[in-house]
Amino acid sequence: MADSSPASSSGAPPASSERPASTETPPLKAFEVVRACLSSRPAAARRDTVRSLVGAGLDWDTVRREAARHRVLPLFDRRVEALLGEECPESVRKNGRKHRRGVRIRNAFLADELGRVVDAFQEADLPVLAHKGPVLSKAVFGDVAARHSVDMDVVIPRARAREADRLLRGLGYEHAAKRAALEGWRKTLSLYLDGQWEFTRGASFMLDLHTRIMPPGYTFPRAPRSFWERSEPVALRDDVTVPGFAPEDRVLVLSHHGVKNQWRILRHVVDIAGALRAPSALDWSRLRTRARKQRATRATQLGLFLAHDLLEVPLPAPIRGWIDIPPVRRVGAQMAAHLRRRHETDALGYRDRVRLQLATKDTVAGQLRYGAHSLLHHLWDSVLRP
Repeated sequence: MADSSPASSSGAPPASSERPASTETPPLKAFEVVRACLSSRPAAARRDTVRSLVGAGLDWDTVRREAARHRVLPLFDRRVEALLGEECPESVRKNGRKHRRGVRIRNAFLADELGRVVDAFQEADLPVLAHKGPVLSKAVFGDVAARHSVDMDVVIPRARAREADRLLRGLGYEHAAKRAALEGWRKTLSLYLDGQWEFTRGASFMLDLHTRIMPPGYTFPRAPRSFWERSEPVALRDDVTVPGFAPEDRVLVLSHHGVKNQWRILRHVVDIAGALRAPSALDWSRLRTRARKQRATRATQLGLFLAHDLLEVPLPAPIRGWIDIPPVRRVGAQMAAHLRRRHETDALGYRDRVRLQLATKDTVAGQLRYGAHSLLHHLWDSVLRP
């Protein structure tokens, strides 16, 4: 998945020729600059915070590296230039614009290809939903260049997987190298465990074909028909429109995606914050109802908590009360601390991973299900995989 790629793949900035005379900025301070720029406070308040940090001496190279580490560099570059204007160092503006141009070209390239894939699926009357990547970037930030992408993600019904495989092969795709050797029961088991299958076309395109919205260790349903019925079009370009998640479904999916990836980078929180403030109207009552029906309440509460706590997204009073419970506050504080010190470790420790997974399951049955899935996945990785 793209979210587990190293920071270097997200366009980590080169050394600048305009480094201030001050000592190198500590990573924690760099994180606070990034967080301030991406927060949901009014622009004047964000500007004052960034100015106070700049006034204390700031190494912009370190700050941009921290933004790259958390895979939010395109959005950070855009926000910091808009906030500081002429006060923004020329090197930051120049490097930021150059990086955004590269992201825009890459994402436009992906958008065209994604449109081609979606058109083929729709012509075959195969239900499809596009998410993450340029689709999420456009839907929640209004710009395909606001988010770095390396692949495309589409969701289809599990029963149509073979048909989708044939369609993709007809479009020039083949199984990714790590999947190509799998046949028979190993292929079936691998698809079941991951809920997705990776395809490539040459060296330019990678596509993740999801047959489940989340792997089976999560109680989140496979991909119920209602998700397609509620889908909303996302116009990636004037001539490319694809079906995307409804606003409430998007928040549910992103919250679970954060849990699945152990909240290892700030981008997971930024995505949720963007979804909460996107132009598409979000019905809070509907969100709570769907979270309960999908047995996704705890994961959704955690996603909202982090968006509110780290990025200061305003939430209605009833929603603040809904998420203000001890288990959510406890694990939310742990995840926020982990993100602040992301420069020290690539991932949560084993015990913290277990606590996170247990805390984000709505029922004991959900916890047991995740445990069984984890055990089976370990058996696959250590014994059964060829």
